[in-house]
Amino acid sequence: MQAIAYFSVNNDSDDPSYLQGAFLEFCQRFGHNAISIFSDYADGDKRTKYNEMLKFLKDSNREFLLMLSHPNSLGSDPESCVRRVLELDALGAKVICMDEDMPDPLQGIVRYWHVSGTGGPRGERIREGMMSRAIRGEGLGKPPFGYRIGKSGKLEVVQEESSTVHLIFDLYTNRQMGMRRIVKHLNERSILTRAGRNWSIVTVRDVLKNRTYVGTYTRFGMRVPRNHPALVSAQVFGQAQDMMSNRRVDRHSRPLELFLLSGLTLCSACGNKMVGVTRHMSWSRKDGSKGQGAYRYYQCQSRTNQGICRYHTWRADRLENAVLEHVRDAMSQEYSSLPDIESQSFTNYRAASAEKRLEAKFTRALLNTASGTTSMSYLRDVVYGMDEERSEKREVMDKAIDFPKDYTKKEMYKYLLAQWESLGKDVLRSILIVLIASVVVSDNSADVNLNRR
Repeated sequence: MQAIAYFSVNNDSDDPSYLQGAFLEFCQRFGHNAISIFSDYADGDKRTKYNEMLKFLKDSNREFLLMLSHPNSLGSDPESCVRRVLELDALGAKVICMDEDMPDPLQGIVRYWHVSGTGGPRGERIREGMMSRAIRGEGLGKPPFGYRIGKSGKLEVVQEESSTVHLIFDLYTNRQMGMRRIVKHLNERSILTRAGRNWSIVTVRDVLKNRTYVGTYTRFGMRVPRNHPALVSAQVFGQAQDMMSNRRVDRHSRPLELFLLSGLTLCSACGNKMVGVTRHMSWSRKDGSKGQGAYRYYQCQSRTNQGICRYHTWRADRLENAVLEHVRDAMSQEYSSLPDIESQSFTNYRAASAEKRLEAKFTRALLNTASGTTSMSYLRDVVYGMDEERSEKREVMDKAIDFPKDYTKKEMYKYLLAQWESLGKDVLRSILIVLIASVVVSDNSADVNLNRR
């Protein structure tokens, strides 16, 4: 495999000559072809050579093994490092660290920054000699769905699971089913994941993107073809990757529309969250002209992501207006029992609370991916989803109205009610986040549960 290296030399203990020699020795030892070395010397945030390396990877448009000197080479905190690992992975770079006891960059990040949940016994359980086992093509961590680790240490086929893998690829490539329809197909037939759960879009996508199913073992930059029995042919796997690439929609091609009740609504039938959905439709009129429109509604998340639960749905404007009216009445008649809303306390408090929640979500995803229980694509979805949530919260903070200072609780609620018709969605959203505990939605009603002092 062709290999490159990126070294960020931040202090006197980092010897450029040693790092270069270690990279070349590693390539010689494992049969890699050393192509180039990119080194940043105390450049701080400039990352001049890092940007050159990105351009090199984009222009090359091929896979490389990328060696790092240490886990913190890519950033100053776990999230920034993970983001760069994901960025490099998307460009075809298989990232490893020089530490042979822990070459996996995510595991290195977890250990270097002492990410919560990895100290003590958990950190010590990371097995020694993972690099040598990877060279032999032996399984590490949790095997992919359809396989188990046999007595030889290599992957063996699990027949009852392998038939589901065959089915997923067949539905996608031959029957032209999208992932949402595949999820519905599997769950309606009570075909479960290894954990005994329903399938979701993420779990189906992980199967379709996993190169293990063509018989190739890849770990820590080691690639061993024909290492274990293949479940799908290279042709079918390649067809699936091409179809996913062609179907991929730029998630930022349209501006994000704010759903006032995002994260607050629950399905009365299954207890799962309702999610805001926007469908963009286009059609042809009899006179030959084109029409288009956007339809916004809330739908049960179980239905959306797992194809289960009935089609519980509410038009967004109808549900939001009903909830807003309920909250407005409560602010007018029950303000004494509702939470305080001070000058900027509700935006600041909710922003801090939301960031704490996002950090916990990121930590769980990092730990699970580093331990092999979830995939890199899942971690990518979590990290990029954090961007959207932060963007929404930032809009709330930036556009929040300038509240009067030193108002009593009664005066503050009276002021908000007087301004109600002119309040923007961002401010209304902030008010709802503070005041609403949950909105339980059934087909014919929506029960609003308010936070109380």
